[in-house]
Amino acid sequence: MALPRLDELTAATEAAIEAVDPTAYLLADLDWLRSLIEIYRGLAVVEAERGRVKVDAVEILRLLDIHIRKEEEAYFPAIEGVMEELGQGSTFDMYGEHDAIRIRFDELLTALEKGSGIGGAYGALARSLLIHFENEEELIFAEAPEHLSQDTRAEILAKFATIV
Repeated sequence: MALPRLDELTAATEAAIEAVDPTAYLLADLDWLRSLIEIYRGLAVVEAERGRVKVDAVEILRLLDIHIRKEEEAYFPAIEGVMEELGQGSTFDMYGEHDAIRIRFDELLTALEKGSGIGGAYGALARSLLIHFENEEELIFAEAPEHLSQDTRAEILAKFATIV
């Protein structure tokens, strides 16, 4: 079974690639992940859906890891100087948030396996994701992209293509 709304994510990322806009690409991922938080919120605690949720969570984690790698290996290095020039600080804190999200995902997978503590683990993961998305949108994606040259944008997207 395919994950929900993958077709919308694919269309949004293809549009971002066509527009040579790596920020729009990453924001498409965030929008998709936000929608999944809502879709799975109720399913995660329904016993009959637990197996499906676990299978889907493993795939979502795989895709999230690709997203994180795109940020850490391509996007953040390209914008770090811009962030400092704008007085926005550093992308450094985002790496720690990424680590926390991975830990929260592992906790959810463990809870799904055990069949207990699912609601708490899901809530902690959802909060970590939403706080992280807000931080990225306000601290990084709001200003830095307009300071990237077209060549830099193309270079970032070329690096994105190698991270799978």
